[in-house]
Amino acid sequence: MWALIVSFVVGAVCAVRLPVLIFTLMVSLIAIAFAAISLHAGISLASTAIWTLVYAAALEIGYVLAHGLLYFLYIKRSERVSRQQPPLDLPSKYSSD
Repeated sequence: MWALIVSFVVGAVCAVRLPVLIFTLMVSLIAIAFAAISLHAGISLASTAIWTLVYAAALEIGYVLAHGLLYFLYIKRSERVSRQQPPLDLPSKYSSD
């Protein structure tokens, strides 16, 4: 259970600064290393494959959720600020003639 939580948090932290391609390559290398260590330790192939997918999914879910949170915090917020109307009673430098 702790490994899944740590994987999720690592994925979320990586979302802040790591591009998606680099992160995907990193997840692939982590999955390969985990699979190799598990198989070397004598764990069955089916169990290794399932847990490798689970840990990779936890990393990816953390990354995607952090990106979604950052999107709503920064992009939607800046759109809301830019859409505000200026006040209508601004003084004009031209006469009203």
